[in-house]
Amino acid sequence: MIRRALDALYLLGGIAGGVSLAAIAGIIAAQVIGRQFGLVFAGADDLTAFAVAGSALLPLAYAFRHGAHIRVDLIIGHLRGSARFFMEALALALTAGLCGFMAWAMADLAYDSWQFEDVAQGTVPWILWYPQAACAAGCILFAVALLDDLAVHLAGGTPSYRRAAEASALQRATEEI
Repeated sequence: MIRRALDALYLLGGIAGGVSLAAIAGIIAAQVIGRQFGLVFAGADDLTAFAVAGSALLPLAYAFRHGAHIRVDLIIGHLRGSARFFMEALALALTAGLCGFMAWAMADLAYDSWQFEDVAQGTVPWILWYPQAACAAGCILFAVALLDDLAVHLAGGTPSYRRAAEASALQRATEEI
């Protein structure tokens, strides 16, 4: 039950990242079409920047769980046995800690923006805590995914990113469908 809930959260983050990408396309298309008719969409640049931040951070956990992140195995890839186990656990723990700190910093920034009613300095005073909270949510989801895989690894299981890397392209395509 917990596995399904976590996977649903990761998927939700991936969908939110996709929606952010679609928002970028929609905003840019509206600007291009609007220019043809002499229309200017005030604040579109700010909205695009917010959507870019969301599209970068919200799907991190989903991408990680499906092996879509670039992993460099220069050291860990050459290790075997307990040395590999320890280094992999260390890498997951350090990355989760760093991501957790980033999540805390983003959540603190969003809270401060909410508390002070901070708005964007562009042509439209967009409320800043909305996109900041979305970025914090993406970082939190990624930290949870890292801790999830760390727990699986420490329990002797195979972390999701390694399962995804070992799966064939056909298996991954079948899972996605």
